Amino acid sequence: MDSDALVCFQQTRRGTGERWYKVYRVGVDSHDGFADRMGEYVRRTHFDGPVTAPHWFDTADGPTMKCRLAELGEKLVPFSTTDVFVVTHRGVRPLLAVPMAIEIVPVLAEGIRTREYDASDCDTGGDADDSTAAGDGPTLAPGPDATPTRVVDADAFDPPLSGKAASGGRIEWFHLFALRAAYRLAVGPRTGVVEMDGDHPTMRVRDGDGVLCLDLLDTGALKRIDRDLLFLDYAPDEDEDRSLDEALTLALRDTARLRWRYASHLWHVRHGETDRRFASIARNKTEPTYADERAATRGEFLEALCAEYGSSLTPFSGGVAGAALRWETGTRADTFSLNEEPSFTHDSAAEVMGRVDPSYVPEKRKKRF
Repeated sequence: MDSDALVCFQQTRRGTGERWYKVYRVGVDSHDGFADRMGEYVRRTHFDGPVTAPHWFDTADGPTMKCRLAELGEKLVPFSTTDVFVVTHRGVRPLLAVPMAIEIVPVLAEGIRTREYDASDCDTGGDADDSTAAGDGPTLAPGPDATPTRVVDADAFDPPLSGKAASGGRIEWFHLFALRAAYRLAVGPRTGVVEMDGDHPTMRVRDGDGVLCLDLLDTGALKRIDRDLLFLDYAPDEDEDRSLDEALTLALRDTARLRWRYASHLWHVRHGETDRRFASIARNKTEPTYADERAATRGEFLEALCAEYGSSLTPFSGGVAGAALRWETGTRADTFSLNEEPSFTHDSAAEVMGRVDPSYVPEKRKKRF
């Protein structure tokens, strides 16, 4: 699928120092090229006031929203937007929006079906201007006699998860794109071609030499998904021989792998799997309920992300996950960097997430829980 990014331009109110942002949605072909061009714009511009969009920036539709930095995560729909660029008078920060949702297998099993076709079995379906969403030219629709090369539906998620749904299988990575398509079908897509395939809305997108048809079967589980987001600054260090595109792909794959590990665990617990492979994470409970297991697993996911990325996570991340980061590191919510690497040495992440308020800021802390 085409990359769809949010670009946040910092504004400063004179006399108060309060910082807020105008947010635009754009298509990005190359993250390296886009960040370089935005960085050059910042270097060449003398800012006497708010940071504004450059003349070459596509602003025909105006900003999609205005918000403070600490509110950004609350405004975004999980999985619908991956990339965020924050532009200040000092530079450009590339961020990856990492959904904290791990109870995703029910959504994939009950709400989404993916059909894959060879492009040679598809017919030209008209110009992109005839569709309900922007495209890159003529679209391809499966012919009446076309047979999918692969179908991923509820049968793919029979426990124990195996094949393409096992760890290391296709779904470990592909669930990101399937869930993004589902959200865009549900709330209004930007890219891809949306049609009704029978009784279900379908998004068709090119995928290399093939065509993917993603069908939204049901929105019930989708509406119940966790909305917390962590923001990860994935820009490579100066001594790293890695492009921004490579760093983003690596971060996407690593966070998807971690999410799938814990999503698989919850799916097996949900189906009564009790052998050692799926032993309870809620070890401090004599007879943990499913809610206990879900909370403990969510905390393990946060701790795994902290161990992997440390202070590259941001204090303005949303929900109780972001609040837990601020609690552990004593960092304000309107800054870009954590004061220290989060370690959760005093309490587990699950314990902190279970008690902290999503709007928590260190200045309001009077005592530990």
